[in-house]
Amino acid sequence: MKRIRYTVTLSSPSFPYQESLVSLAPHLGKHFAGACCRPIDGIWAAEGHLYKSHYEGVVQEPGMQILISVLPEQKALAYQHIQSMIQTLKKDLALEIDWVHVESEEVEAGHFQLT
Repeated sequence: MKRIRYTVTLSSPSFPYQESLVSLAPHLGKHFAGACCRPIDGIWAAEGHLYKSHYEGVVQEPGMQILISVLPEQKALAYQHIQSMIQTLKKDLALEIDWVHVESEEVEAGHFQLT
């Protein structure tokens, strides 16, 4: 079955991974029926959004990556839920996050049940 996979990457100078999981879990279950989350080391440049050929001042921070899969017709609504969910996380945990990196791609997905 065709799905849209969102990969959401966020980081901050002192990212509280476990607290973030606790905060996000109800939203991920309610809006997406689940997701995969993993801790990451984010490496980025302050001017990364300018799409330059070379960057100065690279920063490394702890963070997380969230993988979410939705039906193609749910793509726009899912993106809105992602934005709202991360904005709430930032506010609730007083996180120093300015930019969130979001990628989307079309994938084939399926499930099987173990007996």
